[in-house]
Amino acid sequence: MYFAKEVSESLTYKFAQAANELKAQGREIISLGLGEPDFKTPQYVLDELFLAVNGGYTNYSASQGLHDLRNLIAADITRSKGTFYDSSEIIVTPGIKSAVFFALCTLLEPFDTVVNITPYYVSYPAMIKLAEPTSNIVNVKLNKDFSIDYKAMKQAFALQPKCILINTPHNPTGMVLSQNNIKTIIDMALEAGTYIIADEVYEKLVYQGYKHTSFSEYSIIKDFLILANGYSKSHAMTGWRIGYAAGPKAIISKMNKLQQHINTNTCTFVQKAACSIYQNDPVHILPYVNELQQRVDYFHSEVNRLGYMKGVKPQSGFFYFADISNTGLDSNSFCVKLLGDTGIASTPGIAFGLDWDDYVRFSFAAPMPTLEKAINLMKGFKITN
Repeated sequence: MYFAKEVSESLTYKFAQAANELKAQGREIISLGLGEPDFKTPQYVLDELFLAVNGGYTNYSASQGLHDLRNLIAADITRSKGTFYDSSEIIVTPGIKSAVFFALCTLLEPFDTVVNITPYYVSYPAMIKLAEPTSNIVNVKLNKDFSIDYKAMKQAFALQPKCILINTPHNPTGMVLSQNNIKTIIDMALEAGTYIIADEVYEKLVYQGYKHTSFSEYSIIKDFLILANGYSKSHAMTGWRIGYAAGPKAIISKMNKLQQHINTNTCTFVQKAACSIYQNDPVHILPYVNELQQRVDYFHSEVNRLGYMKGVKPQSGFFYFADISNTGLDSNSFCVKLLGDTGIASTPGIAFGLDWDDYVRFSFAAPMPTLEKAINLMKGFKITN
């Protein structure tokens, strides 16, 4: 296999590992690096998991996914988004990464162009190059306020790319694409004959005053849309490794061929447990989002008082993408020094694109006392020794 330069070690996990090593040495570490919800998986999902294991759901499932789960996913998209999907247009995968990667593998041919928004989710460039090593990645940089640069986007679509990979609500900035943003990108994609791979995993974690608009709400793009989603963020199921994709039947069929030869199927009893998500009210989400909003209000206010950091308040999720240009340090150096001096683990901005080496990502999926302690430590953090 050819490993392009984009297929490098994940910096999010590299810094998490460094933090764990310091913790093992007895250092007190405040982990604001990885994006993992700090609440328990809902009890009804856990209960259904054990029922499934004890009930014999320990054998192979259909490679495309349990029919019951695919039916539930299709019905949920149809009901909530207003565009009809049936079970043949759904595939269940071991995590959302697999859904995105299989979509890229299915779509890309040698020398195809892929539009990639920066800052991007850390794994996107690697997945693109693993799917097609000769692919041409065209990065479209967001504006400083993290809004879409329409001029750059229009130039990218003029290249008639095979697909655009886009994440909304957005990691790492926390921005939510507006209805107008979504419509404009759809219009550009249709004109260029470009597929949209939309990763919408943070859709449930949107703050008051903002609204998530899904690409799947627009039936006009259905034949050119692969929607990737799952339960890792909304239901604290990061370690369960389950996600799904919804898309044109021909695309899903090809993705299923990859699944058959690579994964065989997604864990059967985990799929059965996931069915319960559609059979119970998600009463845990609103309190969690309200708590996240309180945390980001606090974190945003305090970060912008530090002097050496500043940021734009997120609209969703649990990440804060802070501008550290006033420090004069690159993002790796800043994160290393911050971890060494204070025990605070973060993620360097360069992990999300070369243009973002003067940014650092913090996760505020941590209790308020932990964030308050981190802020107090950052107040005493000295850029120079």
